[in-house]
Amino acid sequence: MYTPQSGITPEANTDALFLTLLINRDTTSLARIRKTCAIIPEMTTKLAEQYPDARLSSTISIGSDAWSLLYPDTRPESLRPFPEIEDEERLAPATAGDLLLHIRANRRDIVFQLMHDVLEQFGKSISVEEEVSGFRYLDSRDLTGFVDGTENPTGDSRTSVALVGEEDSEFTAGSYIHTQRYIHHLHQWNEQPVAEQEKIIGRTKADDIEFSSEQKAPTAHIKRANIKDAEGKGMEILRHSMPYGNSKEAGLLFASYCRTPVHFELMLEAMMKADEAGHYDHLMNYSTAVTGCAFFAPSIEFLTRHSD
Repeated sequence: MYTPQSGITPEANTDALFLTLLINRDTTSLARIRKTCAIIPEMTTKLAEQYPDARLSSTISIGSDAWSLLYPDTRPESLRPFPEIEDEERLAPATAGDLLLHIRANRRDIVFQLMHDVLEQFGKSISVEEEVSGFRYLDSRDLTGFVDGTENPTGDSRTSVALVGEEDSEFTAGSYIHTQRYIHHLHQWNEQPVAEQEKIIGRTKADDIEFSSEQKAPTAHIKRANIKDAEGKGMEILRHSMPYGNSKEAGLLFASYCRTPVHFELMLEAMMKADEAGHYDHLMNYSTAVTGCAFFAPSIEFLTRHSD
């Protein structure tokens, strides 16, 4: 029996931290990283028990290149680098990231405490490439003003969508993670009439009602981002995206968790690349992706077994 890391399937929190890390490649550092990754779940559990109101959880995940160094004898069958896509003026870049520490809670101070404790354990074996603090905005809306995460799976479906099953038995209960940081061009967006914004998204803004198939433009965000297979079944992902922002820039830290990387890869392609009719996701005219990373979050048992 394999146990997923605590941050994969729970419902959304009010606060989150996305810490993208680079690893040092020397033998001593790699050993320390393996040991630290193995104790992060226990560190999270102990702190969560101290502050149950915080609903603290975490996920530590490993990128493709770093995996080859940390766990060279075994590998998730579909772990690969982030699929950079460029089409005309639209770019989804692939950027540096060896590890992702994703911490979630309903208390910002507890998020900080776990981050501090984990970084103490890593010591000089890693460096921080990017740190993004996410927050719940109003009633779970994106900074564009539209409700975000409406299409997320619920109940037991969260597990079946996000976690690897017996198809890759050594990595059962793991999850493929993709992150992108988008900068929203809010001034340009807010200049658009609400009716135009709704056409771009494919939903009403105030009450979050999805347009009918007839109403929905072929360039609508929710049409491009919801992929179906050959049988017409939805190729779902579990989103843990959060708004972020400061006085200089603001946007969305997009985070996809899934039992396969294929669903995210096809979704990203449909959003960024124009099809034969020239249709792409017109939300991309108002938001720019500036980072892109791919990781795998193995089970707690895998991390413990490979800690030496």
